[in-house]
Amino acid sequence: MDKEKQLYYVNLNPISMDSISTMRVNDGQLIEYEIAATQAEKEELERLINEVHKHDVELSNLFTFKHFDELTADADKDEYQTGLNDVYDRLYQLGTEVTKQQIQEIHLQNEDDNEPGL
Repeated sequence: MDKEKQLYYVNLNPISMDSISTMRVNDGQLIEYEIAATQAEKEELERLINEVHKHDVELSNLFTFKHFDELTADADKDEYQTGLNDVYDRLYQLGTEVTKQQIQEIHLQNEDDNEPGL
């Protein structure tokens, strides 16, 4: 079992969301998050991202129906957002200092709803 950590680059662009690479994309349009992860941690993150991405595709399909249940659609959006929050939490945990700073700056890290009234 390989326990050695390697640097990987993750972007959350909907088109290429499911790819975690050892190479930077260097596309000015994408935000890449640098993480240090073992093979097992990388695979776990890939599964999490794939689940969120799959749910995002399902969510977009909801809006193609003529009639849809708004409560179901809202629940699906909430589930998608929760999954996305989980992805950002995991990126933060595995992230390099630069990645942690990026996530803090854009306020996407889930702070366990510490603010009163939430």
